[in-house]
Amino acid sequence: MAHGHGPGDDVEGFTRLTWEIEEGQGGVTKLKVIHDLEGAPKLAALVSGEMEDMGAGGGWSWVLSDLKTLLETGKPLKG
Repeated sequence: MAHGHGPGDDVEGFTRLTWEIEEGQGGVTKLKVIHDLEGAPKLAALVSGEMEDMGAGGGWSWVLSDLKTLLETGKPLKG
């Protein structure tokens, strides 16, 4: 499904994504991702998975879960 931007589309602007990576106990790396979606309710709904029934969104949780596992263990998720 193609998405475009037209005159009637509301532009929410930029959001802030912050990555915090630190070494934890036992040499395990900790990853914390903060996506500040203040002022972007449509994007918040999209990334939270609220629009999955329409074929959109929800991908962040899969990507970040796999990245977090890789950084914390050195091994990707099996699947």
